[in-house]
Amino acid sequence: MPHLFFSYLKIQIKRLTFRSLGVMVFSAIFFAVLTFVASIFTKNMNFSGNKVKFSIGIVGDSSIPYFEAGLSALKNLDSSKLYINLLNVTEEEAKKLLRKNKISAYVIIPQGFVEAVEVGRNDVKVTFVTAAGAQGIESILKEEVSNIVSTLLANAQAGIFAMENIAYQKIPYETLSSYVYDLNFKYIDWTLSRQNLASIVEKPLSASLSIQGYYLCALLISFLLFFALCAVHLFCGEKNDCYKFFASKGIKSFSQVFCEWFSYFLLMMCSTLIIFLFLTFIFKFKFLTLAEWQYTGFLKGLLILFLHTVPLCILFSSLHFMIFEILPNTVSCTLCIFLTSFFLCFFGGCFYPLDFFSSFLQKLGKVLPSGKALLFLSHGILSDSFSQKDFFTTFAFLILYSAIFIFISVVARKRKTGKSHE
Repeated sequence: MPHLFFSYLKIQIKRLTFRSLGVMVFSAIFFAVLTFVASIFTKNMNFSGNKVKFSIGIVGDSSIPYFEAGLSALKNLDSSKLYINLLNVTEEEAKKLLRKNKISAYVIIPQGFVEAVEVGRNDVKVTFVTAAGAQGIESILKEEVSNIVSTLLANAQAGIFAMENIAYQKIPYETLSSYVYDLNFKYIDWTLSRQNLASIVEKPLSASLSIQGYYLCALLISFLLFFALCAVHLFCGEKNDCYKFFASKGIKSFSQVFCEWFSYFLLMMCSTLIIFLFLTFIFKFKFLTLAEWQYTGFLKGLLILFLHTVPLCILFSSLHFMIFEILPNTVSCTLCIFLTSFFLCFFGGCFYPLDFFSSFLQKLGKVLPSGKALLFLSHGILSDSFSQKDFFTTFAFLILYSAIFIFISVVARKRKTGKSHE
């Protein structure tokens, strides 16, 4: 009956209202901790748009013939100057910089190297020193720099001398020298251009969001996912007798679940509102700015973003309530919430952008509730970049997930109250 439904709903709202102060204070502290962790995590990220170069130390005696000229050519003429910074240092300086992670590697050019190259020998080797376990694009660039200094140069000269030995019998020396001259410049041009080594492509995060906007969305989703840790004590505990009592009075399982879930949803919304008031303070005093809001203003942007968190509160409160209902034990429920939230945050792209993962994990992350939530919040910041079809498709997924979680909660509640009361 309607009056029983609204009476039970009123009871649940009052119950959480009397105990909401501690939950909201704890959630505010928890958000502050998340913000601090996020600031530590992103403090070394370059937000200015400048590209960070790999630094390579070059160790060699400046008295070596052509050493200064060769190093200057690599610094100023080489196309890799866009992403590699070459430093002329001593070996001791190079070791210290490598230990402090100030350089990625260093190359030692020994005495006699240039003389060996001049006569076509390849028996004097340069030493390439780097940290153990280097992987990825950095290791590729390190190997390329080593090839610049040693392999390419030595092999180029060996090729020139081989050509001389073959052609010397048939071509006059005066004519041969011009060929050698031309071939030297072709090798130099090939060595110093290397346009195919790497291309620099700036790929935006999550539908063209700036990195600040992306991690703002990720921070909000992480807060909503872990919010249940602040309220787990409100719902856990064996209450089967209470559920059976209310069922015997005519308040069915669906009504019980909906009223309890709705009161929890309102509690989450109130806590989220406090968080947005805190964000207003941050944007007001320009502790953080978003390029996406430079024309609309941060107040309008925060208002739109807050409205986009409403479906997310529905989604995650439904998820939390399902866990509360399935695992009434406080310890097991807390552990399950933590592991579930961590899993959804990690594979949903809240800790690292999905582009960093394999194709399979990217597909997985995009269908997870957290992945859909991140996409939906991205629309809250960049609404003009999304079509209405994408918006409503994502919104439909959020509502579908919420309905599934509520349905599972109702089924679990029916098992507690017993079929005789339904």
